[in-house]
Amino acid sequence: MIEGTVMGYTHYWYRPVNNAGSVHQYTELRMDAARIISTAMDGGIEVRGPFGVGQPQFSEERFAFNGDKENDFWHETFSWMRYPTLHDYEVAEGKTETFDFCKTAYKPYDAVVCAVLIRAKEIYGDLVRVKSDGNWDEWASGRKLYELTFGREPSNPMCESESV
Repeated sequence: MIEGTVMGYTHYWYRPVNNAGSVHQYTELRMDAARIISTAMDGGIEVRGPFGVGQPQFSEERFAFNGDKENDFWHETFSWMRYPTLHDYEVAEGKTETFDFCKTAYKPYDAVVCAVLIRAKEIYGDLVRVKSDGNWDEWASGRKLYELTFGREPSNPMCESESV
């Protein structure tokens, strides 16, 4: 990495097109994401709405958050859709799973993204695959946040054997 710049540190997740999971799974993850954000904010991590301002957004169809724009602790929005959809070109290519990502550039809200992805894998199981530019050691702040929120050590959610 060149000093003063951050090269694309990103987390990725994939979900099958034909099975987005149940309403119960989405609701559980949405509620747990709110708990994770609350714990993070209690610990001094500024979590904002999708554009780095306001409050994180939670609805029956999607939840989304980012870091704090005012302090330049924001980067890309993390967004989890209840019903993920394919783009037209993906449908034409016959894709069988959706792909999403969040580039955090190691900003403080990265811990929240990691903790939410850990929880997503627990709730959705085989209905989500998680990958990252970082290894499990680099997820230390997210693992700690998860542990503070749920009172137990997390399991690694990442697909170790596959490349991004």
